[in-house]
Amino acid sequence: MIKASASSVIHTTVSADGDDRPDRELFRRLAGGDADALAGIYDRHGAALFRHAFALARNASDAKDLVQATFVRLATVGAPLLGARRPSNYVHRMLRSAWVDALRRRTVAREEPVEANVAGASGGGLAAAIDVRRALLALPEEQREAVVLHLFDGWSFREIGAMTDVSTSTAASRYRLGIERLRRIIGTR
Repeated sequence: MIKASASSVIHTTVSADGDDRPDRELFRRLAGGDADALAGIYDRHGAALFRHAFALARNASDAKDLVQATFVRLATVGAPLLGARRPSNYVHRMLRSAWVDALRRRTVAREEPVEANVAGASGGGLAAAIDVRRALLALPEEQREAVVLHLFDGWSFREIGAMTDVSTSTAASRYRLGIERLRRIIGTR
């Protein structure tokens, strides 16, 4: 279902037109039982959800699992979809909820979280892109999430706060701290 690779996370962009009508229509159709609407939602949000999941999970395999879990949940929600004020935020919140659930399951099972080996990461792109990817993976998860959602996907701090259940100022602070840490890691000012 997911065709993105970990090395392409940095290079992909999504243009957000701000028009929720297509998403609202897809949500309406999905709530009414139209399975084809799920594919439309995936087409519109799959890449951004993968980037968000990768920022949280730190590796492509777990990110793919999170996106898959999100779409499974989305397919089974039903009527509550009709009450979503901003469908794009709704799917990102579902993804984050799936991530929190996965962390809880790991904690209960006493498993260690699977994380990418930052020092051993390899890729076939430019050295700078590899350095940025490694630096992103080295950030604390809250900062990494805020940086990816704001910088790569263009979400406002208010939207990031709503997605992650924190205040707008906390989302902005996480972003600012993440950018400062990235600069120190990469060695730029």
